[in-house]
Amino acid sequence: MKAFGYDHNGAADVFEEYDVPTPEISDDQILIKTKAFNLNNFEKSMRAGEYKETTHQVIPGRDVAGTVAKLGANVTGFKVGDRVVAHGHGAYAEYAYAAAARTVIIPDEVSFAEAAGLVTPGITAYKAVYHFGEVKAGQTIVVRGASGGVGSLATQLSLNLGATVIGIGSSKNEAYVKSLGVQEYVSYNKQDPALVLANRADVVINSALNGAGGDGDARIVKENGIITTVGGDEPLSNKPFQFKPIMPTKAISDAEALTALLKLMAGKKLSIRIGYQLPFTVEGVIQGHELLSKKHDGRIIVTTEADK
Repeated sequence: MKAFGYDHNGAADVFEEYDVPTPEISDDQILIKTKAFNLNNFEKSMRAGEYKETTHQVIPGRDVAGTVAKLGANVTGFKVGDRVVAHGHGAYAEYAYAAAARTVIIPDEVSFAEAAGLVTPGITAYKAVYHFGEVKAGQTIVVRGASGGVGSLATQLSLNLGATVIGIGSSKNEAYVKSLGVQEYVSYNKQDPALVLANRADVVINSALNGAGGDGDARIVKENGIITTVGGDEPLSNKPFQFKPIMPTKAISDAEALTALLKLMAGKKLSIRIGYQLPFTVEGVIQGHELLSKKHDGRIIVTTEADK
């Protein structure tokens, strides 16, 4: 099968097209014929060698949408041909694989590209809102990085719960975030959010890249409120609050999160911004990784010709 990967670290152009065997699946896994996959910053960092040196062939990718090609012996609830999305493995290829427990059916109203783009940011946002942030109706939620993949979804999930949501982001993204339904927006390049929003938030969800701006979150949160963040250290403050880094948790499964997100998306209560749909070629993958390294708006999706 065709796959896109690399065997050493470097810039986006380390990607090559490989001809590799179709993955063998275990009894609890599903083989997925890829229709679309989503590119994430983690994959960019792995490719660049920011975590560890690559010394062998790597076919990256976790966020995959496609059709069921084969089922493991113990898998129930799916059939060959089903449209599915998964938090899987080896997504940059004609066939990917995933645990059945991390795979869900895509509703007819949702495209492969939308489903693929939802996986990593959606799971992160869902757990931030429902588990770490414990968001409730009537609360005031401040979302930092509200225009991004995680932030835009956390904003919409909080609004769907009946919370008041204030977004923080660049002025160029104000119209987009306001279109999601936020009650207020603060442009960090025009105002200091910590001054404008001092002691306003029951919950601060910091979804900015690497938790940027986190030092101001302690000023924004109310006493005994919650700060939950995708990165960064706990802000220094004498104010009492709960600090909850967003991290992997078994309290909410990937499948539970994805199922709920897809139901909301099918009901037009949740959307994700797709900025780029690139061809299923090594050139498309290289272009996608070059975009990851720059300022970009919306998810970067690679799709097969059949899904266009």
